[in-house]
Formats: sequence, C-alpha cells, structure tokens
Amino acid sequence: MRIGTPIACLLVLVLAGCSPPEPPEEERRPEPQAEGTQAQPASAIVQAADAYKGAARAAVANSEQAAAKEKAALDAAAP
Repeated sequence: MRIGTPIACLLVLVLAGCSPPEPPEEERRPEPQAEGTQAQPASAIVQAADAYKGAARAAVANSEQAAAKEKAALDAAAP
C-alpha cells in the first residue's frame, strides 16, 4: 500500500497535465449555387412572393379605406 499511494498520486498528476482534447472544427457547408435550371424556379418563386406581397399591400390599403369610410359614417351619424 505504501508504494500504491505515491504511484496513484503521480498518475493523477500526469493525467492532470495532459492537455484537453481539441474541440471539433465547425462544419462548414458550401452555399448552394444557382445553376442553369435552378435559376429559373428561384426567380419564379421570387416573382410569386412579390405578387403575394403586392396583393397583401392592396388588401391592407382597401381595409384602411373601408375603415376610414366607416369612421366618417359614424362621425356623421353622431349627434
């Protein structure tokens, strides 16, 4: 037992002196690149999104106009 304790202490010191493992490198994936056939669907998607946004803006404008008319009618009906 007298030899085991110093050896165990020495082993702990040796293991404590070891450097920790290096963290894994961050995975980096290449950015997707538009090529010939893929460029067409992307632009179609963008056009569809722009059309949707335009329709949404028109709906908001119509709602605001209807709200303004309703408010004017309520103000006119108030005594």
